[in-house]
Formats: sequence, structure tokens, C-alpha cells
Amino acid sequence: MKSLKVMGTRIKSCNTRIIRTELILYIFWSILFVIIIRLFYLQIEQRKVFEQLGEKNFLRVERIYPLRGNLLDSNNVLLASNRPVFDLYWQGLGDKRMSTQHYILLKKVGNIVDKNLINSESISLFEFSERYSRRILLCKNMNFSQLCQISEYCGNSSRLFVDNRFERVYPYGSFASHIVGYLNRIEMAGRTGVERVFQNALHGQLGYVINVINSTGKKLEQKGYLSAKAGKDIKLTLDFEMQRIAESLFSGDQAGAFILMDPENGAVRALISYPNFDPNLFLSPITEEEWNEKLTLNHPLINRATCSLYPPASTFKLVTIAAGLEEKIINPKSEYFCHGFIEFGNRKYQCMRHTGHGILTPRQALVVSCNVLCFEIGKRIKINTLAEYARRFGLGSKTNFLLPEREGLVPTTEWKRKCKGERWWPGDTLSACVGQSYLLVTPLQLLRMVCSICTGDLVRPRILEEEAVERSSIKISKDTLKLLRLSMADAVKSGTVHLLNAIKDFEIHAKTGTAQTCSLEKEKTSKELLDHGWVTGYFKYKDEKPLAFIVFVENAGSSHPAIQIADKFLRAYKTFRENLNLQKVSVENIKE
Repeated sequence: MKSLKVMGTRIKSCNTRIIRTELILYIFWSILFVIIIRLFYLQIEQRKVFEQLGEKNFLRVERIYPLRGNLLDSNNVLLASNRPVFDLYWQGLGDKRMSTQHYILLKKVGNIVDKNLINSESISLFEFSERYSRRILLCKNMNFSQLCQISEYCGNSSRLFVDNRFERVYPYGSFASHIVGYLNRIEMAGRTGVERVFQNALHGQLGYVINVINSTGKKLEQKGYLSAKAGKDIKLTLDFEMQRIAESLFSGDQAGAFILMDPENGAVRALISYPNFDPNLFLSPITEEEWNEKLTLNHPLINRATCSLYPPASTFKLVTIAAGLEEKIINPKSEYFCHGFIEFGNRKYQCMRHTGHGILTPRQALVVSCNVLCFEIGKRIKINTLAEYARRFGLGSKTNFLLPEREGLVPTTEWKRKCKGERWWPGDTLSACVGQSYLLVTPLQLLRMVCSICTGDLVRPRILEEEAVERSSIKISKDTLKLLRLSMADAVKSGTVHLLNAIKDFEIHAKTGTAQTCSLEKEKTSKELLDHGWVTGYFKYKDEKPLAFIVFVENAGSSHPAIQIADKFLRAYKTFRENLNLQKVSVENIKE
């Protein structure tokens, strides 16, 4: 019995040792497995990371920034380019301390660059630079005179290093600024305009130099090199001379937009949003005073030509009359009597001329910009039908211009129910027929509409010479388009745009508009409440191909300031063409 107990104790003791051994082996293999996994992670998975960290101990990579591509007009005039910039550095060479001769040299350099380089803070910095072979910036963006003096008086010093780089420059300042855009000062990346849209193409490809260094940072040898690849030059459709004229059209506290476009191929020859800005301002730090003085009044950073929305006013009557003719509500020979108003829904809807126009045809109604015929069409047409014709003319949707633009608004019954939470009232249609109500357009959209009346095709506006021309039919009959053209020509001869008729050698078609900014009952006590002014159309100078234009002036009070700007442009255009023709004749005479 005793022996059985002893045997049981031994067996139990043996089992305990086996379990303990198994536990120790389990822990051992677990730890070994973890170590193997960790080694695999560090040596295989993270190999590249640690290689890069190791290389940083003895390698330094210096970036070589590429030359940014130029922006040119259609005649290869530079609108945005690059200028060489020279920065002066002090290069330490690994000596234990700065010598007296070094401080004498720094004093001489300071006198040349008009800067105190030796003070209590800079001495320790120069000592550190010398001991660890580091580079310190002494003067950024030296002028040519300073560069010459440094080369002449200090050119033999091995510690002075001149770094040559290039900075963006806009040689004509605010010229075409909303098209060209500007750069972010820190990253030198495009923030607006063509500079932003074509950032990758303009930027080019970075280059680099890989140097081997020692523990103090001193360069020992060059291990690798990749040259930078310059960015691509981009040619715009803008015409320098046309843009130059456009830049002179607005003045003072005016705000607005002007666009000149080829109606056949959509090439934008001039585009200005006023006030504009100088892109060069953003290449250096801007003070609060500069910002308030140059970049706040009338919001110069907004591109009113493509990104601001306004009621089209009487220019929309071209759409209304076209819809009335196409839907057989009226015909070209229809006559109606304008009393100066109509009564509808217990309300009077006034004409532009409160005393009335008398008997008019649709063509005559457009010439004098009569509201009453449009009101009569509004009584008989559904808003969704009117909206369909507006879209045929390109309103209510983006033009697919390369630069940012807004969509605009052509209201429908569904839109009002969804956005306003109420039904569409018949009176809303009457207001829409004269370009008010909820209608909103950009100047570029309205100009595109006028181009379609000129050619019969809806063309996509282009800003690049290499862009393909895209056109589509507006699906409006030839007879209707003919009536619209004739009425726009008559408006210049004897209607609302008769001021332009005094300019000789032009065939001009145009339409004006005065857009309300508040209810008629509200007293217009401030400039912000004054009406906007429109004039848009197309012209031919002698035997040249037609060009379409639009002028928009914010809070002008009427369309008259816009007409004056159009008159100013056409006269300047004529002078330019005459001088150009004289130059051609002179060159031909010299050749003969």
C-alpha cells in the first residue's frame, strides 16, 4: 500500500515536470516565433524604410526646380513668364571657427547688399555654419548691380555661393489676370485661372542632385543627378491688342465684365472682369494694408465674366420672341397695341415706356425693347416650354469653358416646387418673359446665346489655341433667327442701341438690357440697389469676319453705361485696325 502511494507521488511529480517542460518549450517557441516575425518585418517588410533612413545619414538630396512653362497670347506675346533670381549664401567649409578675415568679408558683403550681416545672433549662426559645413542665406533676390559688385569684389571667396533660380513674373501686371490666374507663394502652384487648370503641364518635372556627406554635413562627392524638365508653354486664344483695349474700358468704382469672342469657332479674344488684380502681388508676402487697399473693394478676385450670376433682363426677350414664333403663338407679321402696361391677375405689368409704344410687330418690339408683347406671349406659354427654348440657346447650363464657371438658372415648375416649396404662378411666367423672375445667367452664357443667333450653332467657348472647335445646332428655324438678326440690326439703327450707329465702317447687331436688383416699389437709396446694365451683340468691321461682344456693368442704373463702354471699344477697335492697315501698306511700299 505504501509502495503504491510512493509510486503515485512519483508519477504525479513526473507529470508536473512534463507539464512544466512543455510550458517552458511553448513559451520558448512563442518568443522565438515573435522574434522571427519581428525580424521578418524589420528586415523584409521595412527594408526600404530603414535603407532610406540609413542613406539619410550620409546622403543629401537637393531638389532642382524646373522652369515653369510660359503663357502666350495667340500672337506669341508673353503673358506669364520667368525671370532669373540670384540668392547669395555663405557656405561653411568645416573649420573649427570663423576667422577675422571671414568677418571682414561679411562686412564687405553687408555693405554691398545694404544689410547688417554681423550681430549678436548671427555670429553664433556663422560659427555653427563653419563648424558643420552648413549653408546660410545672406541675401535673397539680389539686383543686378549687387550681383556685379559681389562678383567683382568678392568673387575669389570660396565661402560665397550664388544660387541662380527662376521666379514667376507677369510682365503686364493685371493684364488678363482672371484668365492667367496667380500662384501660391509657398508651393508655387497655380491657384486660379490657367495657372491652376494646367498646373501639371506648366510645372514640368523636378530634378535632383544626390551628394555624399560626412558626419558634419560636408559634401564629399556627387552620387546621382537628374536634370529638371521645363514645363510646357501654353498658347491662349487671347489677342493682346484686343485685351489691351478691353483693359481700358472700365474705370473708377465701376464693376463688370467684357468678353470678345469669335462666334464661328468660340475663340475668346478678350476677357476682362473689373476690377482686376495684379498676380505679381501673390509672389511675395501681402500685408494687411495691401490686402485692404488692393484686394477688397468691389471684390477684384471674383471672375464676373464666368462665375457671377445676374438676371438677363431685356436681352432674354430674344428667347421669348423666338419661343413665341416657334410655338406659333405669334408670327412675324402679328400686330399688337402697347398701352404702356397690361393688366393680369389684378395687377398691372408695366412696359419699359409707361406711355406706350402704340402698334408694333415682333421685330419692332425687339427694336424698342417693348415688354407688352413678351407679356402677351407669357399669358399663352408654359414656363417649362419657355425654359426649353432658353436651354436651346445654352442658358441654364455650363458652357464647358476650361476655366471655372457657374451653371446659371432657368426656372421650371418642378424647380420652384422643390426649391421654394410652392407652385409656379402665371404671373411668374410674365416676369420671366422679360428676363426677370428667377432667371440667372453668366455674361459668358449670354454671349454664347448671341453667337448662336449670329451663326445658328451653339459653340463652346475656347481659351486654348489647341482646343478642338465644338458646335451643335440650336434647333431654331432659319426664319426665326433671321427676324432676331434683323431686329438687332434695327436696334442699332434706330432703337435702344442707336448710339453705336454713329461709328462708320461697322455692321452691328445688338440688344440691351436693364436688370432689376430689387422691387420697383423699393426706393433705390444706395448704389447696390441700382439696376445692372447689359449690351450684347456682334459686329463686322468692313469685310472682316464677325466678332461677338458683351458688356455688363454692375449697379449702373441703366444700360447706358454699358452702351458707352461698347462705343468706346468699337472706336478703339477701328483705330487699331486702321493703323494696322497703314503699317501693312507702308511695308508693301518699302518692299516695292
